[in-house]
Amino acid sequence: MDYRISNRLSSVLEGDKMFDTQRICQILEKELQPIIDNFLELEGRVKVRYKKENAHNIFFVEFAAQRIKPIGYIPY
Repeated sequence: MDYRISNRLSSVLEGDKMFDTQRICQILEKELQPIIDNFLELEGRVKVRYKKENAHNIFFVEFAAQRIKPIGYIPY
């Protein structure tokens, strides 16, 4: 799996002069889904929302999980 999210986001932010926040949220959702799936049993999809507050760009990541997957445990 490729976890180079920061590189992809940097290229989007530098190359996208219109600053399409919906596109950035979609990219984050797509990239975060497999990472979160590794650790949690999700009930649905990961949702990312964006809010601009003064000079800050705030991202909210939302998801619901049924359980946390055991780490370092190999079932029989």
